[in-house]
Amino acid sequence: MLRQPASVSMEEKYEFVEKVIDMLNMGDFANAIVGIPGEGLNVEQRKLLTIGVELAARPKLLLFLDEPTSGLDSQSSWAICAFLRKLADAGQAVLCTVHQPSAILFQEFDRLLFLARGGRTVYFGKIGKNSRTLLDYFESNGARKCEDAENPAEYMIETVNNGPRDKQDWHAIWKASPERSGVEAEIDRLHAEKANEPVAVEAESGEQAEFAAPLARQFQIVTNRVFQQYWRMPEYVLSKFVLSILGGLFVGFTFYDVNATQAGMANVMFAIFMITALFSTLVQQVCPHSAVCSG
Repeated sequence: MLRQPASVSMEEKYEFVEKVIDMLNMGDFANAIVGIPGEGLNVEQRKLLTIGVELAARPKLLLFLDEPTSGLDSQSSWAICAFLRKLADAGQAVLCTVHQPSAILFQEFDRLLFLARGGRTVYFGKIGKNSRTLLDYFESNGARKCEDAENPAEYMIETVNNGPRDKQDWHAIWKASPERSGVEAEIDRLHAEKANEPVAVEAESGEQAEFAAPLARQFQIVTNRVFQQYWRMPEYVLSKFVLSILGGLFVGFTFYDVNATQAGMANVMFAIFMITALFSTLVQQVCPHSAVCSG
């Protein structure tokens, strides 16, 4: 509701969310509560939910994902990568980081940006069928041959970080390689191609704003969400009411029927201070619980 501009109607937003749910095969747990770690959705479902939230915002250029397969088993990782492959085939550009992917998962990606320590580029280009394009680059520049049973991703990391056994500066090799010249030529071609295209003068409503939705709409949706959250935890809300009532009765009976003197007025001011401190304590108790639920 808050990720898309106000120019998009509520019906269109709900309709697009249903499409995202169908694409992610999340229909079985579409109405489930996320919960806290160990309760509610499992790790794979949480990953799908995170991707779905980004897709619901309708990214126009890129879908950024930070290690979408981390913490998942092989089957779940394959399901995530297969879905990303489906998005890419449908025309959505996907940019993500992966941590030690298997050979099968590695083949689901089209291009690789390989950075060595310090953020230095080692390779940027196509991976190729069975990683052959990538492996040919390293082998043609002096790396050992990758065995058929090896994982290409682990082979690359071992080759670049081989230390004493390999003194080659792969960053310098990349800078002097024809592959790098080809990448720069392609970038220049894209710049020249897009330079003649007209630039839209009038941006969509809310596109250039800091937030897609106006402040009033944000307040309405967030308030409704907080009340829904508390409605699901009646015992938590009841405990806060009991604490407020008991605290108020304790302070009230302690300073009941004070004298109209300077000392009595001091007691009244101290009672007001205690009530204020009591409700500020309630706020501190509510905030951490809200953070856990929304995480």
